Amino acid sequence: MGMRKSEELADLSMELAKQVQLFGLESWFCAFNIYDDDPRGSIEWGSNGQSTFPKYRTPLEGIFLKYYEAGLRGEELLVNEIGEKECATHYEYLCSLPGVGETLLQMKAKGIPFPKSQIDHVAYFKYGYVLFITYEPALEAHDIFRRFAKVFEQTYTRFLDLQKAEVQALRAEKDLVIIKKARKVAEDALSDLKATQTQLIQSEKMASLGELTAGIAHEIQNPLNFVNNFSEVSEELVREIIEERLKTKDERDEALENEILSDIEQNLQKINHHGNRASSIVKGMLEHSRTSSGQKELTDINSLTDEYLRLAYHGLRAKDKGFNADFKTDFEPTLPKIQVIPQDIGRVLLNLINNAFQAVDEQSKKGIEGYKPTVYLKTKLTAQSQLLIAITDNGPGVPPEIKDKIFQPFFTTKDTGKGTGLGLSLAYDIVKGHGGEIKVESVVGQGCEFRIEIPIKAL
Repeated sequence: MGMRKSEELADLSMELAKQVQLFGLESWFCAFNIYDDDPRGSIEWGSNGQSTFPKYRTPLEGIFLKYYEAGLRGEELLVNEIGEKECATHYEYLCSLPGVGETLLQMKAKGIPFPKSQIDHVAYFKYGYVLFITYEPALEAHDIFRRFAKVFEQTYTRFLDLQKAEVQALRAEKDLVIIKKARKVAEDALSDLKATQTQLIQSEKMASLGELTAGIAHEIQNPLNFVNNFSEVSEELVREIIEERLKTKDERDEALENEILSDIEQNLQKINHHGNRASSIVKGMLEHSRTSSGQKELTDINSLTDEYLRLAYHGLRAKDKGFNADFKTDFEPTLPKIQVIPQDIGRVLLNLINNAFQAVDEQSKKGIEGYKPTVYLKTKLTAQSQLLIAITDNGPGVPPEIKDKIFQPFFTTKDTGKGTGLGLSLAYDIVKGHGGEIKVESVVGQGCEFRIEIPIKAL
């Protein structure tokens, strides 16, 4: 939705409330509060996700003064818990205010209950704040609230710029260039608003973590099997050497003892190796599940790609016993390490590799004679000093009419409930954030290729 009038903030607040609820947060109310020069207070537009509230003013007193002053102090997020003893009084006060009071009283008359207690999350931006009211604490959503406020600040700035441009257009109606620029600004504002939704990445990250689980279980089982097997063999060897040493000196075979000790030493080395392998897999899972620190690290892209390839492959096989596909790799061995945020690039790789495997699996179910579902992964250094990661499949391909939409937030070709529509949008933002580009090439019926290019030099 492109904003052209401030009144449209009411509709935007309703959309915001719905999106928050879609991501599993039980919210009571969401609102945009915009400061202005009126001494009576600031203007607020809000919604409970079912309907919008008429525009109203929040006076500079009580709880609203507290929120206003916190913004002046430069706070990014204020969390205020209103307990049961205070909540009833709080809503009595709100019901007494012009505008919002009438709406609340109408809700009360219809039997719609007010919260008995609530958590106010106030996320600040340059022109005011975004208010999220939840029933329970939502620690995991704090970063989401902050990011939404920051991106909305950009959207609202574009909206203000648009207002100025439209005033100029009214003064010079014949100046079509200004009008076209104003429309362009409106289109940019729409794009920024859609980009706001992509900041809700926590849900997508946790979804990808779920996809990793089966793959991790398979990957960690292999080294554990080795540890168990070598431990059992070593126990038998220890018993053998004990039996040998219980013999008299003349009966003991020193060469056999040395051979057994050598075998035990080799087994212990193998146990240590495979134990470290299991430890590294667990460490990788924890790295993926934790909130990204945003710090770039010198990363081996070949190792990172190979790790997520195996996790994706085994994860899909564990979830679907009928899944059957092959993969081939062509990693440039001299590829230099580069500065990236490994958790974020890992999420991009996991999403693209999963999509590729799912595409070839879908194609294989069509019963095409001689078809071999295959996913290809390639890395190389381009002539332009870019690190290239190419993920190619021989699936059904992407139709031209869909190709231009696949990076849009919430766009998905999967059945309802099988995709959030955030994966490729998130991948696009992450790659862009690394100064790179992500492109897609496809031929319907032949397959699809996603190409990620990231500059070698750190940004």
